[in-house]
Amino acid sequence: MSGDMDDILLVFFQECEEQLQELERGLSALSDGESGKETINAIFRAVHSVKGGAASFGLENLVRFAHVFESSLDGLRSGRVAPTPEIVKTFLKAMDVLSDLVAEAQGGATVDTGRIEESRAELQAIIGEGSGGAQPQQDDAVPADFTPVPADFEPVMADFDFGDFGFDEEEAPAEASLVVTFSPHTAMYDRGDDARNLLIGLADAAVTHGGTSTVTCETEALPALAAMETEKSYLSWRVVLPAAVPEESVHAVFDWVSDVCDVTITREGGSGPSGGESAPESAEAPAIPEPPAPEPSVPVEAPLEATPVAASPDPQKPEAPPSIADKIMAELPPAPTPAATAPIAAGNAAATRRPVEQATIRVDLHRVDDLMDLVGELVIAQAALESIGQREDGGQQEMSKRIASMKTLTRDIQDAVMAVRAQPVRSVFQRMQRVVREACSMTSKDVVLTLEGEDTEVDRTLVEKLSDPLTHMLRNAVDHGIESAEDRVAAGKSPTGQILLSAGHRSGRILITIKDDGGGINRERVLATAIKRGIIAPDAVLTDDEINNLIFAPGFSTAATVSDLSGRGVGMDVVKQAIQGLGGRVTISSVEGQGTTFCLSLPLTLAVLDGMLIVAAGSTMVVPVSSVVETMMVNHKDIYMLPDGANVVSIRGVCMPLIPLASELGLAGFGGGGLSDEDVILVVENESGARAALIVEDIRDQAQVVIKSIEKNYRQMSGVSAATILGDGSVSLILDVPALVANALGRIDTRPSDVRTGLAA
Repeated sequence: MSGDMDDILLVFFQECEEQLQELERGLSALSDGESGKETINAIFRAVHSVKGGAASFGLENLVRFAHVFESSLDGLRSGRVAPTPEIVKTFLKAMDVLSDLVAEAQGGATVDTGRIEESRAELQAIIGEGSGGAQPQQDDAVPADFTPVPADFEPVMADFDFGDFGFDEEEAPAEASLVVTFSPHTAMYDRGDDARNLLIGLADAAVTHGGTSTVTCETEALPALAAMETEKSYLSWRVVLPAAVPEESVHAVFDWVSDVCDVTITREGGSGPSGGESAPESAEAPAIPEPPAPEPSVPVEAPLEATPVAASPDPQKPEAPPSIADKIMAELPPAPTPAATAPIAAGNAAATRRPVEQATIRVDLHRVDDLMDLVGELVIAQAALESIGQREDGGQQEMSKRIASMKTLTRDIQDAVMAVRAQPVRSVFQRMQRVVREACSMTSKDVVLTLEGEDTEVDRTLVEKLSDPLTHMLRNAVDHGIESAEDRVAAGKSPTGQILLSAGHRSGRILITIKDDGGGINRERVLATAIKRGIIAPDAVLTDDEINNLIFAPGFSTAATVSDLSGRGVGMDVVKQAIQGLGGRVTISSVEGQGTTFCLSLPLTLAVLDGMLIVAAGSTMVVPVSSVVETMMVNHKDIYMLPDGANVVSIRGVCMPLIPLASELGLAGFGGGGLSDEDVILVVENESGARAALIVEDIRDQAQVVIKSIEKNYRQMSGVSAATILGDGSVSLILDVPALVANALGRIDTRPSDVRTGLAA
């Protein structure tokens, strides 16, 4: 059973993650001024779904907080509360607490009680504002009138307030009570909703309006045990609410299940409760109901054990307060054996430990269908090859055609698999909103994070590993990049800082940009700090780019004191190592007083790439096809030597560095002589658009190759990003084209391209 419960919990937590993402999207849209009905409903649905699932597993802290959150959102949905910036900030803060409570339920760190209560109080203030200042009597997800009666209590009719017994004594209400009768369909349970959530909502409505609810479980439709279908819904409920409860509040409770639940709302009684069981679903019942006889199913199902107390407290009340699961289950007829509580107990136990991790992804159905179609074609192609192999004449020509067809089919299957693995970066980007909010709270700054390119798709492995680097970089941007509000105003800027986080594809790679409008990098301060910390020598002469890159040095930090955000000198160092571990690189551009831009360049996948097989000094290597612009033969009249000794080649009037690949990599067997007329030029381009010309001996083929890490199996090599195994079993290096281009440009000149072109001419 434990394994089954872990599986169920895993599904629940996966759904929680999706609902939290939906909540993040909705609140972000709300903060941008999109306060349409659909946006607000999406926000409400997300919290409602988390609360409903948590109640099923008895996750007390999560249910209680989600209930208050949901109640505050109901005021927004009904129009009683306006989505002002202050209220939206309160909702964002509550969302962070809700997310942490979900993580706690998975076995994560315990959420600080003070933080929960602070957010709960802010939400309660919104609830009071939406209800005209009337604060609820309590904020528990399960009100006190849900306290179950001990099983051994003698059921005395005078001691219980059953809505269908009509015992009013001398405290009969002067106004007609609101009676709600509902019968859930089987479909309601099939889609994950639960009658307990409806009972909680009705009880909360009663408490909010200064009263209590009386619940009766009607079991007339319950068949004998032998004839019972376990997945079918048989029970219905009759709930008597105070007259002060408006019908709109009841409709709000059933809003999401109205299509799978029969609901009747009536008013009964005026000078006294009409109560009883006569026409519970009709308001036209003037006759006084005859005294009700005990229902046959009541003794069998023992509903008295789960009926709320309406009279004085029982002296035999248990010492320990019941758990929320027991409170919720109190309104349902439990089985007469202890085994009935086993699922809840299992849920509570499972909630205190982390379930077995399982990597899952959601894939569009059409992508799976495309993959299945290709697999079907592969089976047909295999049968065709077997048929040719059995022919006596050999069928060599036909065999060659089939092999070529199989090659194309294999490539299509690989593309389809990569499409299945591709995931948008939205899930990571949206998490960064919270990172910025928390950093703003710690630094007392006001910063707006704008997201672009959230639908950009990359391999799921990259998506999972982007979170930590982006977190460090955004915290750094808020702490060090964005100035204080006073400094920004003095510099003629808006007091609110702006950070842009964007993603896009270029040259077969994904580019992620973090751009802020802060003060930029103070290079003098960076250089002085690096010298002080012993990172560079005092007499070192560095270019602007080299100074910028000092912030990635281990132990570097310009913070005067150590805080939760900075000062330890490990953040940006971690970023560089993480990005390099993914086969990427980080570049910085900064203008002092205007801001800084960090650009992360990453491969689209860590699995395969399209490569061009080239030969240098007798060694076969791979150049990513996405980096190759064009190829041509060497023409000596287009090659020039610069005063510093470097060579450039002019191609249609544009000069670019000339890189003899064998010499650049220091390969054995390269004689270092001049260029041969048989050599080939490959014009390559990096993600920023800079170009260079590689000199190679030959181009052999173009093929898809499997990427293997060279750092894990050997060591890091300059100009080489990875390795692969070719079809003949030999190992071939995959060239790091952007690194080769950057090295060549750095050796030639750091001046603009038009200056270099004029010098070369």
